[in-house]
Amino acid sequence: MNYIKKSTYNPTENLIYTNAHLSTIVAGAIKKYPIPPYNRERLELEDGDFLLLDWWRNENTNKLIILSHGLEGHSRRTYINSCADYFHQAGYSILAWNQRSCGGEMNRLPSLYHVGMIHDLEKVVTYSITQGYSEVYLIGYSMGGAVSLNYTGRMKIPKELKACIAFSSPLDFVSNAETFRKPANYIYLKNFINDFKKKLKYKSKQYPDIFDINLIRSINSFDEFDEYVTVPLFGFKNKEDYYKKVSPIHILDNINIPTLIVNAKNDPFLSPESFLKENQMSNANIYFEMPKYGGHIGFMLPKSKFSWVEIRAKEFIEDIKVK
Repeated sequence: MNYIKKSTYNPTENLIYTNAHLSTIVAGAIKKYPIPPYNRERLELEDGDFLLLDWWRNENTNKLIILSHGLEGHSRRTYINSCADYFHQAGYSILAWNQRSCGGEMNRLPSLYHVGMIHDLEKVVTYSITQGYSEVYLIGYSMGGAVSLNYTGRMKIPKELKACIAFSSPLDFVSNAETFRKPANYIYLKNFINDFKKKLKYKSKQYPDIFDINLIRSINSFDEFDEYVTVPLFGFKNKEDYYKKVSPIHILDNINIPTLIVNAKNDPFLSPESFLKENQMSNANIYFEMPKYGGHIGFMLPKSKFSWVEIRAKEFIEDIKVK
């Protein structure tokens, strides 16, 4: 493993950039970035469901960035938009895809999505290659980063996929479940649960024989959501079985393409197990970077419309091309 001891993210000593919660909230809820001129495509799946893909193509290029959003995010969040714009200006085509139910349109099947649903990303990658792209790069945020890591570590990947980059991504969901039980994360938890409950109420109308509206109303934590919804819908034994099976930490040694994992030391969402230690593993394809600041998908820069995230991602891609 390549342990990057000195991160290039060194913001000014201003609370907006150095405070864990401020950098998370300002970047995620206050900062805005124009939505790129995407062309939306519906990708039909073999199981009868569909994915919503947002394309922003550059003519005459074989290079594609696939962007994967975080939990209850979507393809038009600020962090996706700024990264898309940055790479599009650099000559890449962009594909920002939506997990099932996340693109502004409810999916057809009872199940929503979870961090171990890697076949959807596999479908997106495979389909993108049929569009003529021979250099494909994954950039994932938070849960989207974990999905990207799980996909590259658990499946046979195509030769066209050249690198994977994950920002602010949990690596061990067993310990990370405990992090969201902390009082300091109550507001974040509440927002996530409220979003899930809105979707589940919709699902209860689609599938009243599967979803109990009274049970849905009683959900107040990730533990309850996963025990009552994720586990039965996807066939796990219990929430502990789910958390263990979808944790990327167990498959990092299997990844065979250059992979950068960046987790800020002050990320309020991550447990200690999401911070790799020097010499923790032997896989030379893994690069781990731990900036002191950044919060959760924060990494803002003074006097810049872009964030450090897209700058760092492009730097990594260019570095591995040289090597």
